[in-house]
Amino acid sequence: MAFTFKHGDRPLEDYTVHRGVGRGGFGEVYYAISDGGREVALKYLRENPEVELRGVSHCINLKSPHLVTIFDVRKNADDDFFIVMEYVSGPSLRDLLVAEPGGLGVQKAAFFLRELAKGLSYLHDRGIVHRDLKPGNIFYDDGYVKIGDYGLSKFISASRHSVQTASVGTVHYMAPEVGSGNYSRGIDIYALGVILYEMLLGKVPFEGGSAGEVLMKHLTAQPEVDHLPAPFGAVIRKALAKDPNARYQTIDEMMNDVFDVDDVRNSLVGFNPTSLSQAAARVARDLPDSPVPSPYPPPPPPVPAFALAADAGVAGAGVGRLGPVGPPPYPAAGFARPDELTPEAAAGNLRYAGFWIRVVSAFIDIVIVGLIGALFGEQATGGLIILYQGLLVGLWNGQTLGKRACDIKVICSDGRPCGVGRAFGRAFAKFLNVLTMFIGYMIIWFDDRKQGLHDHVAGTMVVYTVPRA
Repeated sequence: MAFTFKHGDRPLEDYTVHRGVGRGGFGEVYYAISDGGREVALKYLRENPEVELRGVSHCINLKSPHLVTIFDVRKNADDDFFIVMEYVSGPSLRDLLVAEPGGLGVQKAAFFLRELAKGLSYLHDRGIVHRDLKPGNIFYDDGYVKIGDYGLSKFISASRHSVQTASVGTVHYMAPEVGSGNYSRGIDIYALGVILYEMLLGKVPFEGGSAGEVLMKHLTAQPEVDHLPAPFGAVIRKALAKDPNARYQTIDEMMNDVFDVDDVRNSLVGFNPTSLSQAAARVARDLPDSPVPSPYPPPPPPVPAFALAADAGVAGAGVGRLGPVGPPPYPAAGFARPDELTPEAAAGNLRYAGFWIRVVSAFIDIVIVGLIGALFGEQATGGLIILYQGLLVGLWNGQTLGKRACDIKVICSDGRPCGVGRAFGRAFAKFLNVLTMFIGYMIIWFDDRKQGLHDHVAGTMVVYTVPRA
């Protein structure tokens, strides 16, 4: 799809378009020059501009060298709205991470973290939470680290629940509580912890084959940080705490834990941003006119009445949109909307069922299948066991009689309920445990999510039905 405006067009008085630099679902961003010679990012609001303008209204007068500046909101003769923003010529943090796939190293990561904290503290001190912090929204320009795309930020209110915030951020940087509509500055602190991890290691802490699997890991998994130098492991672990109350409560608190360590603080004493500027210049020269898609694309929005639909992280993109949406006509494969998750997964209260409780459950089921076989004058054959397991797990809330007695259930690895087809597949896969002399079952002892070989094959896991204490 072509940009609406081409080189030389003047869609807004006093500004000439030179090229399109980014496009989202609800707006287009252009590199333009004013009649006075100022380079700007000009954002054309294609649809429902009044909704996006509400998001920009409390950000337009923010002044910080660590934020991409919003200069003005203008309307042309055709009643089209445009947002005039600072144009950032340098690359995004995403571009720098792509150029250095092994990570930026401790010194550069600490520098970016310190400068990012200045911009986030500025927002938080004014009662504003960003809500979509990610490397594509962070830019390096001539010695400054700047945060963009904060136009959708939200005033922190006494109420921590809003249907308008049920879908916020990009899945790899999304705090667990976002899915239930609860938010505070803690979701920015969580995202900053993910970004710190990625700057140090070149990868995000929670990856998966689908957005649903990534969301499940945010809810249940712990980041692998033991190999990181002090204090980064402990800082990231606290920043990524599942419970917002266990997280850092302010950016300053997090920065104190990082820079109270002499090695980290001293590493920046002699740090010269010129080296970073030179690397940024090399990356910027290689950037195409249009942005490269992020390797971590956001999933389709869930189905709340209102959902965030931020534009692509483009230099100067500045503002996204909050507007009414419906369910996507063709949901992405593997993506579980919050309303599709089991109650345990949606609440983040997962406890994985261990080896012995599953042995007890299996013993109860074997006895019951034996009694059923005796009742009909049949032996407890493999076929009868498969039929029992497949039908009950698939149709009875993921439970057999044995699992119901032990308060455990089978769910899909991405948090969805286990259907009949997957339940039968899991029942068949159990024979792999017999073929491996039950080693396939014994790996439950050593697996992070207590999955046996049959669970890995079927894409399932067994969890307790009672909430985590």
